[in-house]
Amino acid sequence: MRNELRAFQAPPRALWIDTARGLGIVLVVYGHVLRGQFHSGLLAWTPAIALQDRAIYAFHMPFFFLLSGLFAGARVHSRGEFIRRRLVTIVYPYILWSVIQTILTVGAGHLANENHSLSDLALIGTHPIGQFWFLYVLAMLQLLLLLPRPLFLLTVPVGIVAGLLYGAGPLPLRAAWYLPFFAAGVVLGRSGLEAALQTVRSAVVGLVGGAIVFAALLAAIPLLNGLPAMLAQYAVASAGIIVALAIARLLDARITLLAALGTASLAIFVMHVICSAVMRAGLERIGVNQPVIAIILVSAGGLLIPLAIYRASIMAGLTPWLGLGYAPRTQVPVPPSAEPLYRPLEPAAPNADVGLDKARGPAFQ
Repeated sequence: MRNELRAFQAPPRALWIDTARGLGIVLVVYGHVLRGQFHSGLLAWTPAIALQDRAIYAFHMPFFFLLSGLFAGARVHSRGEFIRRRLVTIVYPYILWSVIQTILTVGAGHLANENHSLSDLALIGTHPIGQFWFLYVLAMLQLLLLLPRPLFLLTVPVGIVAGLLYGAGPLPLRAAWYLPFFAAGVVLGRSGLEAALQTVRSAVVGLVGGAIVFAALLAAIPLLNGLPAMLAQYAVASAGIIVALAIARLLDARITLLAALGTASLAIFVMHVICSAVMRAGLERIGVNQPVIAIILVSAGGLLIPLAIYRASIMAGLTPWLGLGYAPRTQVPVPPSAEPLYRPLEPAAPNADVGLDKARGPAFQ
């Protein structure tokens, strides 16, 4: 793994997609903070909090799977290179931070919301710890890219049927449920998505229309059962994704902090539970227990502390070694094109070009 950690570099970035990632990671952290504050007995589960929780969890993880798919289908020299990259950008962070979070949770004792033991680490090959299920499922989905394009596309309706029949339960079914969103990102690619949201008008239409559909479905889902409820969950997630993408396209890179959070999304994802817990414990110790203030400060800690560590790791050249991905390169414009750029992975000559869409790269990058 040492050579891979040194050799691969992050691709050029699209700043508005960094903003989209920033929006997504803010939702992840905020959603976890709400639940963490509640389980700690520091927050009453009021109707307003419950509505926020429902809205966030209706689409924020499908959103991240779609964003991950945008960059997962890049052509590489060989299947071996594809697997090595995923070992560095998904498997290594999964193992490293599962170990770190578990050890810290055990050491925190009663201060931790989740109860883990060191024996849990022996099971991470089949039972992910905490939020790391996302990386586990993402690795499962990315392995499907080793299939030829027709077979990969055939897995999508199979995943939809499995999701509709059985829901997002055990890991294989969870992967099946999220597969359509991941596949949509793969097929669209960055350039296809930019073409769909090329103008301000298209972004505004997506924002307004998506918001109306999202609100209507969010209100209707509790009244539904069975297959209609499952279909509505796919639809509400899709509407939420459209809204988030439209907002990100309109904002572009205007909110620098949001784009910066997007570049550090992997670092924030693997560290935010630890940093939020430390912030929450610190606020309790100094007597800050006003719910709104605590939520804001704990969320800020879960976002900004990992961001600072990520920036420090870039300066020290330790980013991949710490399981935080690769240091970003400067953004390079890519002309929008509606042509899907997914291609099956095939062995190539030693000096073959990496591919046409050089802006694509590992998930979270």
